[in-house]
Amino acid sequence: MSKIPAQPDLPASQIYEDIDWAMMRNSWEKNATMLGVKSGFTWNHSHADANSFILFHKGEPIIKDAGNSWYGSKEYPEYFFQSQAHNVVTFNGKAQPKEQQYNGSPLRGELSELMDAGKMKYLLANGTGPTSTVFSRNFRHFLWVDKVILIIDDVKAYETGKYEWLLHPGGESKKVGGDISITSKKSSVLVRPLFPETLVQTGFNHDFPEKMVLNELSGPKEEDVKSKETYYGFAYPEEIKQTKFITAIILKDSVNDMNLPQIERLKGENMQGVRIRHNGKITEVFLNLMADGRIMHLNTHNNLNGWETDAYLLGVSFPENKKTDKAEDVSDFFVGYGSYIRKDGQLLFNSLSKLFLISNRENGRQDLLLQGQPLINAEFFVSPKTGKFFLNHQEAKPALKDQKWQIHIGK
Repeated sequence: MSKIPAQPDLPASQIYEDIDWAMMRNSWEKNATMLGVKSGFTWNHSHADANSFILFHKGEPIIKDAGNSWYGSKEYPEYFFQSQAHNVVTFNGKAQPKEQQYNGSPLRGELSELMDAGKMKYLLANGTGPTSTVFSRNFRHFLWVDKVILIIDDVKAYETGKYEWLLHPGGESKKVGGDISITSKKSSVLVRPLFPETLVQTGFNHDFPEKMVLNELSGPKEEDVKSKETYYGFAYPEEIKQTKFITAIILKDSVNDMNLPQIERLKGENMQGVRIRHNGKITEVFLNLMADGRIMHLNTHNNLNGWETDAYLLGVSFPENKKTDKAEDVSDFFVGYGSYIRKDGQLLFNSLSKLFLISNRENGRQDLLLQGQPLINAEFFVSPKTGKFFLNHQEAKPALKDQKWQIHIGK
């Protein structure tokens, strides 16, 4: 009889396409970090939680799903089943209609483009269908880079109103500067709104009317529905029709961890982004506002801190001690729906169609995760130090021309 393995021989990340659930974890260790995301259908036992997420960190449910209670309680249909009990974005206090519990949603939420390259992971959630009575656009992107999980929400409604980003802490929580700190036993995270604005650092909210408003909301407890617990809403104070939320979840190695990433907001006329500095590495993530489909026939080409691209989302990592961040300096890069990246005339990636990809170069090995089209013709910059090449976790030997890998997928 074979021994039970200490850890399962399974991928650390998985998407379940039939039900549109997904998980991403950093390992199968007992006290690992696991991000779970749900979309799919809403009906019967499936709650109004399209695009919602939960987070286990150090084995603890540090950001929870509040939608659990005894079915016989009146609080179950009035609260626990509804969008307000989940980690979603609401518009004028609404997301999915209450009637979906009984009548269902004719349109499902979808999860797609899951990619796990170890240090960098990505997932796209599209909750537009179940929330289409309120939202004409409801996309949520999860980009996990080392100790930071970025959640990027691209939302649009049919009219002007107020948006709110809901957060259900799974431990003791409090506001610390511009963060919400959540702690449970040995697990601790910081949740930091970055766009459309940050939280007020001090307690004097009236001095900063343009900042995000922190609402302390109240809902019934799962174990005792007659008692109340606090959850949060990050509310944008202005009434608008369309906006972008960028929120960072910082994963602390311990409750007293002081070695935290430095996160800087990046903002331009047609760009929003963040710069993450940690342990000698810089990662820049950009949201290309020219590529979100707001204006018909608008060219999506943009210059994002020197990187020329048509990508909707772009992320690049390079050593902090480098004087430049040219193609040969990039250790990791991410493309969310794009067909080229170049800087100072040097090509990093080029394709005949828009793709999703993550590239990692380390210790003479190039790993490339590539998806988005059944037929792919693309080329990538190759460092002279690159030895082995892996495409979608399988070793490959693509053609090399002019210091570029030539990739062909499909007939």
